[in-house]
Amino acid sequence: MKPTYITGEHSISPAFNNQTRLVYGTSGLGGVWGKVDQRDSIDALLYAFENGISALDTAPSYANAEYYVGMALREWKGTKPFVSTKIGRLKGKDAFETKLDYSPEGMKRSLNNSLETLGLEKIDLLFLHEPQLVPIEKINGVIDTLKGFKEAGLVSSLGVGGNPSEAFKPYIIKENFDVVSGFLHMDACNLSAFNGEIQSYHNEGIAYYAASALHFSLLGNRFEKYKQEGVDGEWITQLDLENAIRVKAVADKHDMPLATLAQRYLFSIKEADRVVMGARTPEQIKATVDDWNAGKLSEELFNEVTACILNT
Repeated sequence: MKPTYITGEHSISPAFNNQTRLVYGTSGLGGVWGKVDQRDSIDALLYAFENGISALDTAPSYANAEYYVGMALREWKGTKPFVSTKIGRLKGKDAFETKLDYSPEGMKRSLNNSLETLGLEKIDLLFLHEPQLVPIEKINGVIDTLKGFKEAGLVSSLGVGGNPSEAFKPYIIKENFDVVSGFLHMDACNLSAFNGEIQSYHNEGIAYYAASALHFSLLGNRFEKYKQEGVDGEWITQLDLENAIRVKAVADKHDMPLATLAQRYLFSIKEADRVVMGARTPEQIKATVDDWNAGKLSEELFNEVTACILNT
């Protein structure tokens, strides 16, 4: 299966009551990828709110992201955005320090801390973070705990935040989860989500958040670095790099920055019920908003990029 070109309005999501498709992912502005300025992070969020971005995704493990989001929400006087956060992975010093707590008590503490930090009484969408790291014997108990939060009115809906392992996938049914947020599997250099994964979610009536539109910056400001130095083979594969090189040639042919082409390509994929875009600074979120307002690609250009990725 290959991605479907979205027809009609690209900016709203039928899976989310025709609310926005664009979600501001806050890992970068939280500081997990390097030092950030607190005021810049808050100003980036406020700029997003002022320019129609009305959904946010954050997590305790995104360094100071929840704190900055809470500060921005307290300054913002407009309509409250849709907010998702995560549970199970705790705050670390950077993106690579992994601290986990899937115990009922630990998850309850984490949720209460998120509510307090964000200044909210209820989370719109709570993701189970790093599902592939949940011990198999604990999965049923973890899901029961999550459902308890929903029944208690602390969260409105539940999701899976990350690329689940094969062992976890049987638990991704509508009875348990409303949304899956995947990364690196649906973008302008990798369409592996279409190898059965996205079909199974949609057959269950489960919505899909497509994150990491720039594939950890392979499709952005690290393209030349990866091209010269090679890839790690884990998060970014040699095939991803080869696809990115072909897509970069298409971007050059159409006189379009690679990052712009990549973001607008993902905006054009119907199966992406929501698109999560990350920006660390006010300048980066301005560029994202500009790309969003430019809209989806033409169907001809969309098909050209798809052919590059599938090498057809």
